[in-house]
Amino acid sequence: MLLQREFFERDPLTCARALIGQELVAGPCAGIIVETEAYCAAGDEACHTFFRPSTREFMSVHDPGAAYVYLNYGMYWLLNVLVKGGGGGAEDGFVLIRALEPVVGIELMRERRGRHALHQLCSGPGKLTQALGITGAEHGVNLCEGPIGFRPRLEHPQVETALRVGITKAAHLPWRYLLKGSPFISAPTSSL
Repeated sequence: MLLQREFFERDPLTCARALIGQELVAGPCAGIIVETEAYCAAGDEACHTFFRPSTREFMSVHDPGAAYVYLNYGMYWLLNVLVKGGGGGAEDGFVLIRALEPVVGIELMRERRGRHALHQLCSGPGKLTQALGITGAEHGVNLCEGPIGFRPRLEHPQVETALRVGITKAAHLPWRYLLKGSPFISAPTSSL
């Protein structure tokens, strides 16, 4: 059973932490989420809502649990999930899925990525979308209905907090969440 809308009816930081240890399923492939980043709709210069009116429009017309997929640097699709905590502003935003531990459909992931080493298949937001076959076609899809969505997996994962990576604005915020000790994360952690 997929996680339902209620799971995404909370603020981005809480949801980003709660997604660690859950399973992202995309058709015949799946992986355990080992890394996420939170982005708040208000006051977060790194969030697309800060500079893209189209993202603010997306938030206004979609329910929590919708896929926000965009092309980064014209090369890599990145998967985010829309979250709404009910208060608007900082209570709303997105969670970027940064890295997975592959568990199902590994041979297909290897074929899609052109890589064999397990730790290289989904160790970054662009890598995982390529491995799972996620593209802009999934933008706006309800992730609570499938075939792409989140399933409960680990009950009490140990979660670490770190600084967000790959951004220049608001990079000082410790809104990156990782499964403790996972070799599948995208980049080394920055000390807080």
